Order: sequence, then structure tokens, then C-alpha cells
Amino acid sequence: MLDLTHLALLGLAGYRGTQLAVHDTILDPARDRIIEWHERRQSSATRSAVVTLISCVYCMG
Repeated sequence: MLDLTHLALLGLAGYRGTQLAVHDTILDPARDRIIEWHERRQSSATRSAVVTLISCVYCMG
């Protein structure tokens, strides 16, 4: 069973990972490439789902 310290650490790590994936500038080139990939064929449901995943804090979390 997890104690409160481990649970808090996992929560903070999840929060930081989500912020890194959605907002931080270090991953801007990767996000830009995925968005360009989606723009080539916008009718694809898979591509739309991937773009939604990488741009939505709640979806990524």
C-alpha cells in the first residue's frame, strides 16, 4: 500500500509530466511535427485523436 508521501510524489510527477508534454517549449518541435502531420489529412480520426491527446491537459493526464 502507498503511504501519503509516495502518493503525493506520484501526483506531482504526473502533473509535471503532463505539463511537459502539453505546454513546455522543449517539446514544441515534436508537437509542431505532429500538427503538420495531421494537417496533411485532417479527415483521419486517428490523427485527430493524437492531436487532441497532445494538446489537451486532461486528455494527456
